[in-house]
Amino acid sequence: MTSLEDSYTPNQIISVAVAVPLRQAFDFMVPDHGPTPRVGARVKVQFGSRKLQGVILAVKASSDYPPEKLKKALEILDPDSVFEPQLLSTLLWVSRYYLAPIGEVMEAALPVVLRQGNQTTPANRKTWALSDHGRSTAIDELKRAPLQLAIIKRFMLSTSLTSSDFKQDTSSWRQAIKALIDKQWLTETVEEPKLASRQVSPTSLLLTNEQKNVTEKLNNAIDADRFSCSLLHGVTGSGKTEVYFSAMEQVLAKGKQVLLLVPEIGLTPQLVSRVEQRFSVPICVMHSGLNETQRHLAWWHTKRANAKITIGTRSAIFSSFTELGLIVVDEEHDGSFKQQDGVRYHARDVAIYRAKQQGIPIVLGSATPSLESYANAQQGRYQSLVLKKRATDVMLPKIELVDLDRQPSGDGLSPGMLEQIKITLAQKQQVMLFLNRRGYAPVLYCKACKQACRCHRCDSHLTVHRRANKMRCHHCGFEGPVQSKCNNCSAEEMVEVGTGTQRVEAALNLRFPEATLLRIDRDSTRRKGELEDLLEQARSGQADILLGTQLITKGHDFPNVRMVGVLDADPGLYSTDFRATEYLFQQIIQVAGRAGRRKDTGRVLIQTHFPEHPFFEHIIAHDYTSFAENLLKLREESNFPPFGYFALLRAESTHQAKALQFLRKARQDMQPLEGVQLMDVIPAPMERKAGRYRAQLLIAAPQRSLLNATLQQWLEFLQFDADAKRVARSVRWSLDIDPLDHY
Repeated sequence: MTSLEDSYTPNQIISVAVAVPLRQAFDFMVPDHGPTPRVGARVKVQFGSRKLQGVILAVKASSDYPPEKLKKALEILDPDSVFEPQLLSTLLWVSRYYLAPIGEVMEAALPVVLRQGNQTTPANRKTWALSDHGRSTAIDELKRAPLQLAIIKRFMLSTSLTSSDFKQDTSSWRQAIKALIDKQWLTETVEEPKLASRQVSPTSLLLTNEQKNVTEKLNNAIDADRFSCSLLHGVTGSGKTEVYFSAMEQVLAKGKQVLLLVPEIGLTPQLVSRVEQRFSVPICVMHSGLNETQRHLAWWHTKRANAKITIGTRSAIFSSFTELGLIVVDEEHDGSFKQQDGVRYHARDVAIYRAKQQGIPIVLGSATPSLESYANAQQGRYQSLVLKKRATDVMLPKIELVDLDRQPSGDGLSPGMLEQIKITLAQKQQVMLFLNRRGYAPVLYCKACKQACRCHRCDSHLTVHRRANKMRCHHCGFEGPVQSKCNNCSAEEMVEVGTGTQRVEAALNLRFPEATLLRIDRDSTRRKGELEDLLEQARSGQADILLGTQLITKGHDFPNVRMVGVLDADPGLYSTDFRATEYLFQQIIQVAGRAGRRKDTGRVLIQTHFPEHPFFEHIIAHDYTSFAENLLKLREESNFPPFGYFALLRAESTHQAKALQFLRKARQDMQPLEGVQLMDVIPAPMERKAGRYRAQLLIAAPQRSLLNATLQQWLEFLQFDADAKRVARSVRWSLDIDPLDHY
């Protein structure tokens, strides 16, 4: 990367990353006028017939292309870089590591407002108030301007108003306000957007001896003022958040900023509330629930160091910081940190690299660490910090199995499960039931011809949603009315098979009519704010029974939950996905950890057809360590991650043969380095989705460098080989490094 001189030289050449699916930067001549070009600044360029925005990667005196063939950039948009050097270095690494187009990486790191070429500084906040003239003049003077008259009447009822007070009005209000300012009826005040500090009384808890020991080790790493990565492995309820807060307190005392990453938007409000109660510093929040203006404002406050703590989901890892001193990744094992489209980065891994670039500590926290992180801690690459006991000294919940072969379940609820629910409700305690399948029934089946109702666009069954009287595909979103007779044989013998959360809800309402029940899944939380409202009701004890999907398993603290029921633990036991048992263990231990977090020991019931499966021995004992070590041995024998490295080349097309043809051509063109394996081209486990056929090619290697070198070589070949490019243009394809999802 070229450093820049302060002097402006019109004949300089800039290398620009443009947001197009090409894995290269493009050279342009510097425009005749404008700011001095800086690495990391945005620039507008003519790209073919389009005017696009890019980011300057280098400024140089010459190009591989003749100067007469280079176009001039249209406009340099920023006098300085929008990225600090360490972040820019991280973004370049993301492009190299994930083999993603550099322009798309740069675009992903910018708020949408900045991608559109707007100024980096948010618009100032304008406030209007009545002037002395407005307060002392009769309003009859405005009777010929009814809109202005109506606006002045509103100002008589308020000290001041802003644009948000007029958002429900006609678009003409702005002209009316301007006219009133010109007539000296109103005064205008312009304020820079501010982020207020809070004056709070710290509510820190008295740390346990375990927490003190862990905190001391972590604080030593922080005092060293250099990169370190610590894995905080604490059982559910062990007080990992208090350990985070202690570390954050030390970093904030140095005048530094903190980035706290969480996997889901649903965790954000509870965590923000706890942070606000603990720290009297400005806090910013970044997640997908914000509108573009709010996201831009949060980005700006973070970049200006106005925000001392930034809490966000995965994309927040690309935020600009002036004084970043600590990164915390909560629930580091969670798959939500992996981006599943576009630039397919993993926010945890990017966070580790960024911390290394910044020379700062990073903390990864989980009750059930990913095997990758656990192996790194075991091998000494990460500092291992362990909390084996709950902070409240309450024992971990007792876990029992319900054999569904001996206790058949009706509507997903076995007699043993129903009895325990009854006992818990009689004790005035909360019940939580987990079923990771929404809807009423996953299959609508004809008894006469044995045919199930399937989505016409996907290789999947349609799920019955009884309350809406609809059948829906949970993969492409198709929906239609529930069929009363079979499309295949016209028989009126349709049967609902299987159990979803809505069916369990109906059964619970029938059996426990006096109990208040909350169902928390994607269907009950479609509207903005509904998830937060339901979770708050659950925490406050307004509900007796909480029923939900994975939305209720992740890091929530429900103080009144005494009993947890897992209604169907079997799907993950015999999956074709090699990660399935790891995910199942994490899911069950996480949801079990919601039980008995305050006073009395909780109780967990797990319904299964396979109670003798060795998997459940580790679950009952809350024994993550032996489970992880056994699984790591199996992974090592098979050269699976974290002992081997995978990439998945995916293709999809409306024509089945084209997706397969592209991947076969790619496999043929790849020249694998020694040790790199190219598996067979196969259809995806769900071959057809949303009307498109999908196929995949798995590439495996014993070393990451060999894997990426093989793929980089193929990408360069694809860029210049006419036949390969022709085949590639007929499909949508993507390359996923370190894939978590093989579907």
